[in-house]
Amino acid sequence: GNSSEEGGKGGVVTAKKDSTLDPANILVVVIAAVILVYASHRALRPPFVDMSPGSAEAEAYEEVAEAGEMQLQTTFVFVVVASCSLMLIFYFMSAMAVLITILFSFIAALALGALIYPYADAWTNNRFSKEMDIPWLGPIPQLFFVLLPFCGAVVLGWLLTKSWILNNVLAISLIIFFLTSVRLSSLKVASCLLILAFFYDIFWVFLSSNIFGQNVMVKVATGLDVPIKILVPLIFSTGSTLQFTLIGLGDIVLPGLLLCFAMRFDDSKGISLTSGYFSKTLIGYCIGLTICEVVVGCYHLAQPAMIYLVP
Repeated sequence: GNSSEEGGKGGVVTAKKDSTLDPANILVVVIAAVILVYASHRALRPPFVDMSPGSAEAEAYEEVAEAGEMQLQTTFVFVVVASCSLMLIFYFMSAMAVLITILFSFIAALALGALIYPYADAWTNNRFSKEMDIPWLGPIPQLFFVLLPFCGAVVLGWLLTKSWILNNVLAISLIIFFLTSVRLSSLKVASCLLILAFFYDIFWVFLSSNIFGQNVMVKVATGLDVPIKILVPLIFSTGSTLQFTLIGLGDIVLPGLLLCFAMRFDDSKGISLTSGYFSKTLIGYCIGLTICEVVVGCYHLAQPAMIYLVP
């Protein structure tokens, strides 16, 4: 969700109660839109891959993409698993915080490697494309081991400094990794997923305190310091400490699945991206997120963005 509450989310200082709407609130919308446009294009046509009909690379990519297709029953499992994970972290925060940090660090390093891999491969003229057979893991390209120290250094730098820039690099990598690994099989699945996410957000943000005595979502969000949010420094902030507005990755990833589906549909029907469903879905996303950011910036209330985005 989005936040501009005074205080900290995982050590992050957000806007003071007396501050007004900041340009950073609108910049969040622009950043989210740019990420989604890139991720949708990359999910449709990966960089430096021959996606012409009938090519061996296109068929291999399609086979992998179909394996990551989300079906109707998966959407219910997704929400149930997310809810159970929230509960586990809520009740066992201190025990799970270290484990989750290690897990996210590992996944973030892989995601960053996957993000830059095709560009590094092209830049080195495929010099490290040869695969090495590693016990338990199977064939791994040599480039993986070339990129590993760099990705590890970025994650280590974030762990040691908690830099908001490194946080954003890892968060963006995670978004693109997810959107290029998972896709929706139909509009019915997209509708089901987003409607479930809508009620999931409402329950855990607004109703959970009545049952559990505390706001479960806020406690988990403030207790975990992992790259699950994009931080944008406030331009008109006062004081010596940087203040931020933020957007949770779920508010980009879940609508992003629908955007990827819309682009794939437009492409399959030969419809221009500017006149098809993709552009209209993207405009709707930007309008919903802008409304959310205006509410956050003006009233400083923590808002689950999905309640604005899903409608």
